[in-house]
Amino acid sequence: MKSDYFFYAFIAFIFLRFFLTGPLAAIHTIIVFSVPIIYIVLKKHYHILKFDVSDTIPSVITLSLFSFVVAFFVLLFSIFLGNLNWVNIFDISGEFLALLFLLSFNYELLIRYFFQGFFEKKFSLWLAILFSNIIGSLILLPDLLSAGLFFLCGLLFGFVFNRTNDIYGVTIAGFILRVAVATLA
Repeated sequence: MKSDYFFYAFIAFIFLRFFLTGPLAAIHTIIVFSVPIIYIVLKKHYHILKFDVSDTIPSVITLSLFSFVVAFFVLLFSIFLGNLNWVNIFDISGEFLALLFLLSFNYELLIRYFFQGFFEKKFSLWLAILFSNIIGSLILLPDLLSAGLFFLCGLLFGFVFNRTNDIYGVTIAGFILRVAVATLA
């Protein structure tokens, strides 16, 4: 029960972000994305980082293909609307890609492992996926494209994560979507 209070306080802390600017917002982001890593270390839940071929390969293939298709349609739709920033994909640096990958990994740890895992203990699978995706989308505000895209795609991500318990598939899929969204900025 004590951990439930921590969990709900942490959710409230996440939404404190809407009132912060500048260096305080950066510190807040670092704290939010550090909590799942600290949680894994303190609880010794290293199994989430395990590479299991029978779970990882299907998860990576399924979610990567799905993300490529979604990213293709997002880019195609943006071209239809007159946004030609997709050519920025050729200017993305290796450092930026590494940053996007780390962000994807930490985001998925936070949303899938931390939030969805907690909600699955309290509610049904579908409510857990829905609640964790709502929180994940709100984290991405005010960028409505990212918030909406990650909410909708997160429904499948959450389901596949529940079935495979594999963080790598959702991380790679999230990374692909982030690259597509980043090129449109």
